[in-house]
Amino acid sequence: MRKLVGYLLALGAAAVAFSGCGSDDDNSGSGSGGSGGRPDQTGAACEAPADCYGNVADKATLQGEVRCLDKIRDGYCTHVCDSDADCCAADGECKTGIKQVCSPFSSEPDKTCFLSCEPADRVPEDGGSGNVGEQEYCQREAGPEFICRSSGGGNQNRKICVPGDCGSGADCATDGDCATDLTCFTAFLGGYCARKGCQTNAECPADSACVKGDPDNYCAKRCDQDADCTFCRHRDVWASCSDEVTFAESGTTAKACLPPRK
Repeated sequence: MRKLVGYLLALGAAAVAFSGCGSDDDNSGSGSGGSGGRPDQTGAACEAPADCYGNVADKATLQGEVRCLDKIRDGYCTHVCDSDADCCAADGECKTGIKQVCSPFSSEPDKTCFLSCEPADRVPEDGGSGNVGEQEYCQREAGPEFICRSSGGGNQNRKICVPGDCGSGADCATDGDCATDLTCFTAFLGGYCARKGCQTNAECPADSACVKGDPDNYCAKRCDQDADCTFCRHRDVWASCSDEVTFAESGTTAKACLPPRK
């Protein structure tokens, strides 16, 4: 599990730093770019089952064997279950009100507990009626690095929140916070992971386009709407989807995710 490199947020006169490694107390994590933080014990970052469910005084009361799913980036704490009711059944198991579901994951033979992004569980932040978008929900409730995806459980498939792979557009404090080959542009509030020095869109990752910068061009994340620009960014430094950009390659028609400049 990777350690969270010091993350500096300069907003007005305030500065907030995030650091440390993942644990049962802080559930911190860093991916290849993006603010860390996992709010509950299910879904916490881990390297081994012993890292999980530290708030449960007697782990024997959990309704199944504890697992650390290493197929998920930075690991994912969970335990074996037979039904949704087995998740959050032990005293101290769940620290938040995020609903959980019991499902197989990919080719795993057993069912395990996951943070849910099923339609019925995606309630608005104010607790009102209806449900919010699945990606918005996972980013809001589970963390900026989370996505909503299918568990891959065949006929028992469920919609679950798991960490995605951060890339272009993630927040950062240093180059080390970004994915390989990306640079942290610190002129933006919260930082901005992007490939530096491009001249054409072909030199950029598939989800980005080459934007003229001052002094360096960079590959900005493409977008259609603001919701595309919040992934792997702390909510205080969310980027917006803007068409007020100058692309390096003539004829490029796209919008790009841009956070405010400092």
